[in-house]
Amino acid sequence: MNSMAIVLTTGMLGMLTLPLTGGSFAEGAWTPEDWWIVRSPRWSHIGGWVQHADHITNEVPADAGEEEMLGPRAPECYSSMLLKKTVDGASSFSIATSFDHLMAPLIVLAPAGSPVPAEGAALEYREHFEIVLFNEGINVWHHEFKDGQPCWHLAAYLRMELKPKTIYQLEVATDFQAAEPQLIIRCNGVEFGYSEPDLPNTYHWGITGCEGINRFYQWDLKTPATD
Repeated sequence: MNSMAIVLTTGMLGMLTLPLTGGSFAEGAWTPEDWWIVRSPRWSHIGGWVQHADHITNEVPADAGEEEMLGPRAPECYSSMLLKKTVDGASSFSIATSFDHLMAPLIVLAPAGSPVPAEGAALEYREHFEIVLFNEGINVWHHEFKDGQPCWHLAAYLRMELKPKTIYQLEVATDFQAAEPQLIIRCNGVEFGYSEPDLPNTYHWGITGCEGINRFYQWDLKTPATD
């Protein structure tokens, strides 16, 4: 079956109230209208998604090699989308995902109201968190927007060997019961967490594919109401 490009439109910044809990990214099994497409403030590129029989991939330039997609052509490989549905309080979000070369499928957590309209059919990130899977482990990046410019720092990390063309289950959970909010990350039988005082209480979950071909097969959202 031939792959096909997916076009997601954003429209107004309205919030979904439907009880979305997860599902497959297989052809015909998910609803693109449940998601916003969002671009990075670092680049003007608005990335889309390519539908395959049992998964989706981020759009990448057809004439770029694997090393180019890690470097000068990286902006052309960035595709991201957020669930329109917001979550209040504790929840967990997981994906079944893989990367073809070295990196970098990831889960996004963005505060409610943080994406802003951009030209075209897209929003643009402001503050958000990225929980990134790559060949050397997991990085957690905290992205902010200060003085009109994007900036970011490495908030936490775990070093472990992860292999290309291997499907991993990456799960991120929020916990607001401790003295400070916490992010808990699980993958491949390993768990780690850290205190994150800037973690918002109301937020969106999403996914990003970048720096190579990333494949997304499944997603799952759990809240106390759905457990």
